[in-house]
Amino acid sequence: QPSSSGRAAELLAKERGTVPGFIGFGTSQSDLGYVPAVQGAEEIDSLVDADFRMVLRKLSKRDITTKLKAMQEFGTMCKEREAEVVKGVLPYWPRIYCKISLDHDRRVREATQQSFEQLILKVKKHLAPYLKSIMGYWLIAQCDTYSPAASAAKLAFEKAFPLSKQPEALAFCKDEILNVLQDHLLKETPDTLSDPQTVPEEEREAKFFRILTCSLLALKKLLSMLPKKEMHSLEEKLMSLLSQSKFWKYSKHSVPQVRSAFFELASALCQYLPELVKTEAQRVCPAVLLGIDDSDAVVCPALWEAVLYVIATVEDCWSHVNAKKGVLPKLWTVLREGGRGLATVIYPNLLPFISKVPPGIAEPKLEYFRTFFSSIIQGLSSERAVASPSESSAVISAFMECLRFAVLQEVDEEDDQRQIHQMLIYDQLIPLTDAVLKEPRLQNGPLFYQIAETLSSWEAKAELSNDGSTDEVFQKLLSNFWDHLLKKCVLHVDTLDADEKLLLAISGMLEILQNPKSATKPNNRKSLKIRFTDEDDSERNAENGKLTEVRNSDSEIQTDLQHSSLLRKEPLENLVCSLAELSIVYVNEQKSEQHLKFLSALLNSFSSNRVFQVLLEQGNDASSTQAESQKEIQVHHESPSVQFLYTNLITWLKEDWRKDTHFLVDILYSVLNCCNSNDERKIILDDLTKMDLKWIIFLQIIQKACSSTTKLYLVSDWLKGDTLGERLVMLADDLCHLDLKPVAASSELSSSERWTLLSLVLSQHIKNESLIGETFVERIIDKLQAALSKAKDLSEAGNSEPSVSFICDVASSFFSSVKGCLLMPSSEDLLLTIFQLCAQKQDATHLTDLLVCKLKHTWMSGVHSLVHQLRSMQKQSTFLLKSALWVKSQIQSSSLDVKSLQVLISAVSDLLSKLMEADGQSGYLVGAYIEHVTPSKAEWGKLQESLSTEWMHKPLLEGRLSMNCEPLGSCVKLCDTTKLPGHLCTSALLSRMVLLVLENGLVPGNDDAE
Repeated sequence: QPSSSGRAAELLAKERGTVPGFIGFGTSQSDLGYVPAVQGAEEIDSLVDADFRMVLRKLSKRDITTKLKAMQEFGTMCKEREAEVVKGVLPYWPRIYCKISLDHDRRVREATQQSFEQLILKVKKHLAPYLKSIMGYWLIAQCDTYSPAASAAKLAFEKAFPLSKQPEALAFCKDEILNVLQDHLLKETPDTLSDPQTVPEEEREAKFFRILTCSLLALKKLLSMLPKKEMHSLEEKLMSLLSQSKFWKYSKHSVPQVRSAFFELASALCQYLPELVKTEAQRVCPAVLLGIDDSDAVVCPALWEAVLYVIATVEDCWSHVNAKKGVLPKLWTVLREGGRGLATVIYPNLLPFISKVPPGIAEPKLEYFRTFFSSIIQGLSSERAVASPSESSAVISAFMECLRFAVLQEVDEEDDQRQIHQMLIYDQLIPLTDAVLKEPRLQNGPLFYQIAETLSSWEAKAELSNDGSTDEVFQKLLSNFWDHLLKKCVLHVDTLDADEKLLLAISGMLEILQNPKSATKPNNRKSLKIRFTDEDDSERNAENGKLTEVRNSDSEIQTDLQHSSLLRKEPLENLVCSLAELSIVYVNEQKSEQHLKFLSALLNSFSSNRVFQVLLEQGNDASSTQAESQKEIQVHHESPSVQFLYTNLITWLKEDWRKDTHFLVDILYSVLNCCNSNDERKIILDDLTKMDLKWIIFLQIIQKACSSTTKLYLVSDWLKGDTLGERLVMLADDLCHLDLKPVAASSELSSSERWTLLSLVLSQHIKNESLIGETFVERIIDKLQAALSKAKDLSEAGNSEPSVSFICDVASSFFSSVKGCLLMPSSEDLLLTIFQLCAQKQDATHLTDLLVCKLKHTWMSGVHSLVHQLRSMQKQSTFLLKSALWVKSQIQSSSLDVKSLQVLISAVSDLLSKLMEADGQSGYLVGAYIEHVTPSKAEWGKLQESLSTEWMHKPLLEGRLSMNCEPLGSCVKLCDTTKLPGHLCTSALLSRMVLLVLENGLVPGNDDAE
């Protein structure tokens, strides 16, 4: 018979709808607080399905694998069994869930939540009586540090309650939830949560710290989800938690995850219960603000969020901490160390932080800002910050945001404000700019763009302000900036051994300051932009425009420059003129190459007649003879830029020792940019073309034109003109005959550059038009074709390999890149010549294997292009006709030996294969080609007549052959043993062609070929 205690448990179950415990679990102090165990296992067992009873017993085992399999089996049974059977488990589920959802093994925790979901889907609203027992643990499970387990718990919660009902469910259980969370945060220890007798200390502590973390996060989640009307009652209950010093010690806990969860909870308290936080300000403020130097990556984001919430929520927060000794020194240390690898987290928060520091704490302002900005600059030099583009960008962006904020601060004394502004420019912004210029890894960062934005902001205030004093303040600020920047730049330029990379960095910076849109902006972090209340709409629009990452065309950039502020244009141009003047002195007097490159970079961005005038004046001072020649030039050219070209640039271009001329060509484009018309530009370029300049210079002029529409416009008339065209035709002629003469090794590179130039002008097309005049293209192709047709003679006379190889390169590039080029007569003749060279054996052409391979690739790419062009343009090809007739003459000439025939058949087979690739036209093209190669009846007759009768001798003598006609006499045709008969060659070739057609299943496009 059941004992009295067993009957009592059964009655309890009937009355309350629940049995609070399941025997088999060891009890602990924490368990007893929520779900007290009852005695009488046999009665409880009798209420549960036998299979479920077995699974529930397995769940009480200590072995992880057993528990995991049992929980998975439990989930499957909940899914498959009838709802009534599953409901029988509900009285025992709270105690099981509350224990096993905290299990040390993460797989068990995940499986528990997945099984719980299946249980919910089956029992639905019948879970309601047990909610208060499990909700605290369910909320903890949703904040599990193991993401899959947390996701599974959230999914189960969503299946149990629609989104609109979730706050109500939590409100219904809020007291029980708080009891669970408070006990975990204040009462539990590693030894109460796990059995010290069986669980190792390390595992006990890990579980305890995890539950601490989850409990803090669960309390945050409760605050965020509860309805507002419930907050007041929650506030009263939380007072007991917040009054405990143990709770506040979590801000200094040894485990980062616990600290992070604590700071997240602190932010939530500020957000949802601000009055409670103000009441506890003397505990909240030190706990959060004094931890400002926490450099753990897990803690830092939550810490800084809490810091900003606290200083925004608690107005008198600074009265609860010693800011000058406790908070700010810690912040300065973090900044001097570059954020300790967490710059992207820390630095975006600096502006909102310093904006909340009250005047009393930030006094004296001069020293306060000096320490703040100096610490940031020092931190930027740390290896971590320099090595990481994202880190350095965060540091620089924060510096510039805070600088703009500091400039806007109101200061009582005018002298103090002037001192602060001077310190910000001279001691902070200029040194930072200098540091970035000297460090190549920082040069591509956002500093110069941000300086440009800041200058725009100050210029807008200086121009639009109605307040005269404000107007003066910002004008003085801008004046200080440009003066100090000039001094710093001069310091780097005015030295003979100037660093070339540093000089180029300076020119790059000036280009960005001139117009930030002219260069591609580095990817800025997407972050909240904080704006100041006194910034007007016009400035905000200008700022938004600058933040838009759009790559402008050159013409748009030029338009922008015309409308740029005079407050920017004038000082920037003055600075450029000063640096250009310094540079030309070093170029003229010391032949300094790095200063010449710097000058080129400056002129590339600042090509104005004013700058060229400064350069000319400096040149006048340097040389009196040059001055005389300048006067002569001035009669013809009034423009300073053109005078500079004839007095200086041409001299530099003619220097034979100079290997790198790219930057000189850039100066040439700067000169052309200052010219008034294309006619003037054409005259200048024609003059240069007639001079004895290196071909590499013309190659670079054309290459740069092809890379920029603006530059192409500047030289377009010259490119199409006769002067350049005639010189290029002469160049082609010279190159094709170059290999007949002995060539010095030093000129091989020059030869390569000239071939590259020819290839470029032939193959580069803009808007379906050739770069140079069509007439000159045809004449150049004729020269190449003529040279190739003489390849045999060249090979016998000397080394033709380089010439033929280069022609192949030019032709291949031309065939593959120029639309419609192969329907030009000269192009088809060139293609035919290359095909003929490949269709003859090497004994005849004297070409190497490598050259033959290259020639084959060239003519096949040409035929490939030709086939596609024929399809799109519906025109006839002279190449196909001429090549077929040439092949026909070769096979009928009776001059081929076996090797020659094999080479010819191979070439024709390759040609047919290419023709078969022509979609829709292959049948017609192949049929026409076979028809042209096939002899007529009369030609077949001649081929047969020319056959030798030598084959009849043996059968005639053996008596196997009798003849009615005149017996063989003295007119017997003897066969040449080295040459094949034309009839045999023709038959062999046609057989191979027919076989190819049959293999590809092609139907010839005309009856004759059929």
